[in-house]
Amino acid sequence: MKQVIAKGFKYLILLLTGIVLLYFAFKEQDLNLLLEDLRKAEYAWVFASVFFAYLAHLIRAYRWRMMISSLGHGTPTLINTFYAVLIGYLANLAFPRMGEVSRCGVINKTDQIPIVKLIGTVVAERLIDLLMLGFIIFLAIVLQFGLLSDFLYSHLLIKLTGSEGHLTLLVFASCMLILMFVLFYSFKKREKLGIWAQIHKFYLDIKSGIFSIKSMGNKGGFIACSILIWLMYGISIYLCFFALKATTGLGPLVALSTLVFSSLAMIAPVQGGIGAFHWMVSEGLTIYGIERSEGLAFALLLHSSQTLIILITGSISLILLFINSPKKIGNEEAGNH
Repeated sequence: MKQVIAKGFKYLILLLTGIVLLYFAFKEQDLNLLLEDLRKAEYAWVFASVFFAYLAHLIRAYRWRMMISSLGHGTPTLINTFYAVLIGYLANLAFPRMGEVSRCGVINKTDQIPIVKLIGTVVAERLIDLLMLGFIIFLAIVLQFGLLSDFLYSHLLIKLTGSEGHLTLLVFASCMLILMFVLFYSFKKREKLGIWAQIHKFYLDIKSGIFSIKSMGNKGGFIACSILIWLMYGISIYLCFFALKATTGLGPLVALSTLVFSSLAMIAPVQGGIGAFHWMVSEGLTIYGIERSEGLAFALLLHSSQTLIILITGSISLILLFINSPKKIGNEEAGNH
């Protein structure tokens, strides 16, 4: 009971953090003007933007399916994998980072693939996405050095690299290094003894999931998918620019920068990036001469449209999963008899 209360309290704190960020993003803004901008938006461009974001989700499902296939436990159908990804995004709207575990649970249910190995593939996937984001940040800064270097430094880096930040990072890194050494030594000495054998097996399953990329047959396809996912995100943002009069004139380079701002905001441990997304995107667009109120209108339009499609399609996926799973179980039992 105490653990449930503690978890509930943690998620409540995260939700309140998002609400506070949302408040600071929208305070001192003319809400009537904001609503007027949204009323005049060209929603055909919003639908086009959502289409490409949705296409990125489909490619992500296809890429994850490639990773799962290399585990040697069978290959789930693309539709099941797509359901899992959408349900994972839906779970993230309620509980930060819950989506990664949720989608692994879906594939475990539909295809009986060990959940620990699936979690390993998700860890590997997230590492690849971080590498891609790092490359995109580098590319954006190189192409727009004068604008972005000052902005990222003053709005992000300077707040994370103070003397206290350095000390905290050093202590954390040292503790993690010591912990890794202790665990490694324990695994080597006691891997055949009781609970240590179970822990060691858990470690090996996670490791096999993380290194699933190494045993993948189509590495070129995996790389292509990783690039396409982020390209689709960028196109989605670019198309949404045309929905509002204030942002119509913004070009692909601004879309690249906005992709950086929005991605950094989504890393924040709040439900669906609420608050952090609106603040970061609107603040970032000011360096291109967009008023904060207009930047907020764009951020609200982009975030709300993509969140709405996840709510709808994630819920549908969850319903279809519950409908189809009993049928599959019934077919398997009939086949056994």
